[in-house]
Amino acid sequence: MTFSWLACLAVPTVYVCCMSCASFGYSITAMHVNHRLRPQADEEALVVRRMAEQNKIDFIGCQVDVESYSCQQSVSIEEAARILRYRALFEHARAIEATAVAVGHNADDQVETILLHLLRGTGLAGLRGMEYRSLPNPWSNNIPLVRPLLSTPRADILRYIDSQGLEPVQDLSNLDPAYLRNRLRLELLPFLEGYNPNIREVLLRMAESLKDDYSALQENVEKAWEQILIEQGDSLLAFQTPTFLDLPRSTQRDLIRKAIQHYLPGLRDVGFDCIERGLTLIQNDKSSGQVDLIAGLRLLKDGGRFWVLARSTNLPGGDFPAVPSGQQLAIPIPGNLPLNNGWQLVAEQINDEGLLHRQYQENKDPYQVWMDVSDMVQPLFVRARMPGDQMKPLGMHGQTMKISDLMINLKLPYGARSNWPLIYSGDDILWVPGFRLSHLAQMKPGSHQAVHLTLTRR
Repeated sequence: MTFSWLACLAVPTVYVCCMSCASFGYSITAMHVNHRLRPQADEEALVVRRMAEQNKIDFIGCQVDVESYSCQQSVSIEEAARILRYRALFEHARAIEATAVAVGHNADDQVETILLHLLRGTGLAGLRGMEYRSLPNPWSNNIPLVRPLLSTPRADILRYIDSQGLEPVQDLSNLDPAYLRNRLRLELLPFLEGYNPNIREVLLRMAESLKDDYSALQENVEKAWEQILIEQGDSLLAFQTPTFLDLPRSTQRDLIRKAIQHYLPGLRDVGFDCIERGLTLIQNDKSSGQVDLIAGLRLLKDGGRFWVLARSTNLPGGDFPAVPSGQQLAIPIPGNLPLNNGWQLVAEQINDEGLLHRQYQENKDPYQVWMDVSDMVQPLFVRARMPGDQMKPLGMHGQTMKISDLMINLKLPYGARSNWPLIYSGDDILWVPGFRLSHLAQMKPGSHQAVHLTLTRR
């Protein structure tokens, strides 16, 4: 069996973690991840390497660019370092076929983590703290993350280090009050001990008692997830809104958190405000809308569905009629023009005044139209919408309206808007199939010829 672990705080912590694992007869591979945030980090990596060589332990060292990731993903330096650190650990664990990844978190780290979650705003998931063994975890479904020192106080580790004659390598960034965790350790916990000298033990007992409650609730969340999930793609999740709204609010919060973690595994800065933004959008009376959640994710609502997806991801068009973006297609009259998703535009010229009057007056099909194009530039074209598109919808007395606003007002499904076919002549949009004819193309009492268009499936 092979364990890989991270030298995340100080070299002696790694050493104690190593001895803990080795005492059970496991084969050990030591790993150091250099965050490239401090000049001393290179030297510390060498210290870990030498320690591994002295104890005949295999060693892996790597570097990650925390600052760039922090900027790109809009997360704190601390969060970026943690995400990249674990990502590197598990990538190398898979490469060497390790059976677990072991890290050196201790009981004091657990207390700090609970307080950190409490200050950020959390539910049971955060108040229960870290797990001794996590599988599946945000980075793997088959390699467990283990914390063999999680119940061991930091003071006991330091005493063991002293008894072994080790010289600790101090990470000076652990004394920097710019980092929230450091302020908790150096300022808040000593202050709370003035109210209760046993505050650390109290928080640890609370976390243990909440773990069973959390496990029971998670069973309900998993069942609800199966009920509301409609589609799971590489870059989006789709859910049923009505079923979601029938669930208890606490379950709704857990489901949104689960959706976020599906695409941002390991992200911890998912606070109360982030979840509430999503819930407010889903529960309001508007049929559509969107809101940013966190780290490039957004929640989008449209009709009876809502999606959690990356900011740069477009909704799939489904089986809606569509025109390829950037293309304009001439409409043959008479003739059939194939469109995407199995649709076609059928066009014919009609020159019978009596027939015209009867047909367009009695028409109740929004996907067909008779247009007076006697004053229009020929030929007619079809294309997808473009920025700034406008039209003069019939019934608005010649007033102009943006196509984007019209689509919203008409509740055109969000995923269909970007490629919905628009019929136009010259600079004028004449018809939004299924929804609205332009004032410019309406049939008049004296019209005796027209173009008849039908949008239909092939």
